[in-house]
Amino acid sequence: MTRRLAAGGLLIAVAFAVFQVLGYHSDTLPPANNDVYRYTVQAHSATGAAPDEAVRRAAADWCRARSDNDIASRRVEGSVGAQPDPKAYTGCLDWLIRHDGTTERYKEIFYARPGYPFLASLVAPLTGVWAGLWVVSLAFTLAGGALVIVLIRLAGGGVRAAWTGEILFFALPTGGLGVQRLTDGPAVAITLAALVGAVLLACRRSLLPGTVTLCAALALGCFVRYSSFTFLCAALLAASIVCLGRRGSRHAGTVALAVTSLAGFAGITVGARLMGWPEAASTMQDTFTDHFKQPDVADPVAHLVRLNTALWSYLPWQSETAAFLPVALCGLSFAALWRVDVTFAVLATAAALTGLLSVIAHPVYGQYARLVLPVWLLPVLGLPFLTRRKRSSRLPGGVTPTRITRS
Repeated sequence: MTRRLAAGGLLIAVAFAVFQVLGYHSDTLPPANNDVYRYTVQAHSATGAAPDEAVRRAAADWCRARSDNDIASRRVEGSVGAQPDPKAYTGCLDWLIRHDGTTERYKEIFYARPGYPFLASLVAPLTGVWAGLWVVSLAFTLAGGALVIVLIRLAGGGVRAAWTGEILFFALPTGGLGVQRLTDGPAVAITLAALVGAVLLACRRSLLPGTVTLCAALALGCFVRYSSFTFLCAALLAASIVCLGRRGSRHAGTVALAVTSLAGFAGITVGARLMGWPEAASTMQDTFTDHFKQPDVADPVAHLVRLNTALWSYLPWQSETAAFLPVALCGLSFAALWRVDVTFAVLATAAALTGLLSVIAHPVYGQYARLVLPVWLLPVLGLPFLTRRKRSSRLPGGVTPTRITRS
């Protein structure tokens, strides 16, 4: 069965990778495209390029991608013989190199995420930096599909359920957005790895493997996007407290999960401060001041509340966001997982809620689809169990035990 599971999972992953490779020529630009440019600059710097040279190379990569994207868009719209516009390319280079208004405070947010561009710089000698960023995101997304299989098997799912979960992971936004040149794909994959550790602790009572897996995932996540993994530590800590309140989940593994989550939260918070990385107040001001191009807001918490009120009163009614779909799928998935394993359901929900926390902390409509991405992990893990029935107690040979009554 293990070989059959691995062969099927590998076939699904290869099919997804081939699909992405065939579509690579489109060079479609993701949302938060300025973020992509900043990661490209960092990746060039990680290869050893001087600061000015890193900016020049990143600008060339970025402007070439913009030009290719513009040509592809016009061809899709029906333009015949669409050709690149040299002025568009040179104008883009001029703006990025000479007139880039990015502030140093905004750049510091990306200096605090060194893991992703560093990994891209390791691939760059073979692919170039621009393609290297994509290769790293694709690799993490493929790893995420494998981790989904592991989690579904840990929850007691069969081979078909595991394959279904992997397909859902690639088909839902976790696959499409995960391969973009951003930290979203790596962050989701590392979140799944942390969830594997949490499940090993709270569900399987495997203390050493679970603790090592969880700690390794949190350590890696800290250097990819530390703010997201601060949320994850808090969510897993809350989930472990909920599980400790249930008699069936009150054991050493759940205690170890609570202690590890608390230690991870403290370690990431203290480590970020020691390394001089921007704190929550700084990232909020980034949202409110158009990347620090305007004066800081006097009361950021009150302004955050106002922005969330505006976002959540607007978001559900926009057909493009399809807000009802993830809510409905998450509800069905939670119900399915609750029938299978309550502890697993609580842990999966905690990991998924980090997406909602990210949106609340960064209430920007244009970034919603990316930030809410972890929410889709609940349907990925839960929908494969939707049609599963509870097993009745049977003796070997399929004999149902009869109740013995005293006369």
